[in-house]
Amino acid sequence: MALHLPTPRSKSVPQKTTGLDGMNVTVAAAAAEGIARAQETSRGLAGLTARVSVRQLRREIGNDGLRQAAIDAGRTPPSDRTLRRWVQQDRIPHAETAELAQRRAAISRLGGVDAVAQRIGRSSSSVRKYMSGKTNELRNDANSKLKEAKATDTMRKAGVLRPDGTPKVATIRVTGRVHVRNGDEAGYDYRTRTLDFGNSDVPFSAEESRQIAAALANDDQARVVAILERHATLDYPENKGFDIYGDQFGFHFDAIDKLDVTWH
Repeated sequence: MALHLPTPRSKSVPQKTTGLDGMNVTVAAAAAEGIARAQETSRGLAGLTARVSVRQLRREIGNDGLRQAAIDAGRTPPSDRTLRRWVQQDRIPHAETAELAQRRAAISRLGGVDAVAQRIGRSSSSVRKYMSGKTNELRNDANSKLKEAKATDTMRKAGVLRPDGTPKVATIRVTGRVHVRNGDEAGYDYRTRTLDFGNSDVPFSAEESRQIAAALANDDQARVVAILERHATLDYPENKGFDIYGDQFGFHFDAIDKLDVTWH
């Protein structure tokens, strides 16, 4: 006779991130991967990603820009035929070339090297070194300023910011495998649930919405999960009894199957 056992929890390594309140937390890798899938399939998340298609990369930086990214990565510059194949497959086969192409395109979208240098308070030379991969991190607070600038640009183009720059509010519905615990093994409650935050007594605030949009725009899926878990723990009606958030208490996603977001 077959045994109907519960779905085992993910064995993948948890991801560390910083929650909305600055608390260091860990989230399930399968939940973060679910957010990444939703960024590709959910209409409300279209465009909310730091990564763009190879076709768009070529449109933004041209064949010469793609070739320069390959050269900066220490590779032979691709031929026109190779570039066409990259576009058709929507894939640059070498990770370092792909990363440098994305950097080059992001800096182009923000107005070019000199504009970015002025915006983040660094020299044009520093920005060029970052763009070419000679350095992987900008010094001091320049890295966070660049990250914020890129996220704001992505959010604006995705339509989640109003013309005056204020954020639209997110209405979120998420389905996934969850567990709720209250500090001991006996408190675990595993099941698949759909949380409709739009019908909650405490919907997402403008600040929560901005933080989720920024995390999505930076491809920080783990942070998105952390924000969802915090809101589910503290504000979602069914979970009010689990009002301490952290690794030992509260509401946690083991996996996320579907995420729908609308902005208003």
